[in-house]
Amino acid sequence: MNYTPSVRELALREIVALLGAQPMLTQNVFRSQLDQIEQSQLPCYDVTPGDMKVAEGGRYADFGSVTNTQDVTVRALVNAGTAAGESATDSVPVDDSSLDAFLVFAEQQLIGTTANLGGLVQTVELQSVQTVFQPNGQDIIGLEMIFQLTFATKRGDPTQRG
Repeated sequence: MNYTPSVRELALREIVALLGAQPMLTQNVFRSQLDQIEQSQLPCYDVTPGDMKVAEGGRYADFGSVTNTQDVTVRALVNAGTAAGESATDSVPVDDSSLDAFLVFAEQQLIGTTANLGGLVQTVELQSVQTVFQPNGQDIIGLEMIFQLTFATKRGDPTQRG
């Protein structure tokens, strides 16, 4: 299917590309695949869009456009499983400090020097950060970062910036 992607989709693609720009940190950046990520794919980022709110009137009361705010969850996931030869009952020390490099890199890439995702959005803001230990019984620990994107599109055409 050949189509023109929305500004929202282009911004999400740019986030994935920016997070994958440091292969020494991780080469794996996924879109909305948290439940399908395997231990062998760690460490990784997972980018999942959340709610998008649309405000009438657009920027500066321009009624030819609308202002959109899009929440995006970026998860940094690292291995917290047992080492080879250990049993599942052995105590496994889980150190969340390994997540800090992922937080720093994500903030620098999405808010720092490459701000505005290549001109696709007006703002990118970090809303919250939460450490998650072994979600859903998986052998991972993660850092959930909620970013909020603000961008304008033409009324009736989400492929055009407003």
